[in-house]
Amino acid sequence: MANEIICGINSVYEVIRAGRRKVFAVYVVEGKRGPHLDKVIELANGSGIKVKEISKPKILDLTHVETNQGIAAEVEPFKYLTIEELVNLTKKAGRPAFIVILDQVNDPHNLGALIRTAHLLGADGIVIPKDNAVAVGPTVAKSASGAVEYLPIVRETNLTNCINILKNNNIWVVGAEGEAKKTIYEYDFTTPTAIVLGGEGKGLRRLVKENCDDLLTIPMQGKIDSFNVSVAGAIFMSEVMRQRLGKNRATSLKNT
Repeated sequence: MANEIICGINSVYEVIRAGRRKVFAVYVVEGKRGPHLDKVIELANGSGIKVKEISKPKILDLTHVETNQGIAAEVEPFKYLTIEELVNLTKKAGRPAFIVILDQVNDPHNLGALIRTAHLLGADGIVIPKDNAVAVGPTVAKSASGAVEYLPIVRETNLTNCINILKNNNIWVVGAEGEAKKTIYEYDFTTPTAIVLGGEGKGLRRLVKENCDDLLTIPMQGKIDSFNVSVAGAIFMSEVMRQRLGKNRATSLKNT
């Protein structure tokens, strides 16, 4: 597989710091400097990675991202996990599984935001489909601010099969559905859980929805009908963390 180009200060910094992927070179726009950029260059030099100055048009040709912040890196291809590998990781984690499944999210900014949020709110990993959905690339990596280097990501052909594998491993699967009768605030997220979010403007596909154990909605007021998928995902995930932190605190107080 061909090497990949990622861009953005946080993305390049984190790919070096995480050390999960080999970094072949870092490219910086000629004459561009600043405290944050200097920090990345210092880390690259300290890690034995070549830092090359190139023109602004050249870095745009490399990244195809206008907001590249004047820095890019050539790295080995992103490594996806299988659903079985992700399940095994959750079993080793010593806490109830928390997985996010995305059904045909096509906007790289949304995917990047969801990856960043999932990492910060304690998800074990994200599952995305191979077809009709965006994959991890330069825009996704930049939008995720480096979280792609830490959060396990699964890319599988059949989401329904993935859902059934999770269910067979005692992980409850709940789908985000605007017309659902039960809200996220009525559900117990302290058990092993996977949440499924539908793509932009489409919602969940029929087979995906039918294979969920439960469907949940976010209560809304106002005159428009839905949240952006990255916002809906953030609301779902923050509720998972809120409940789990509350349960852990209650357990801690009980044991003192």
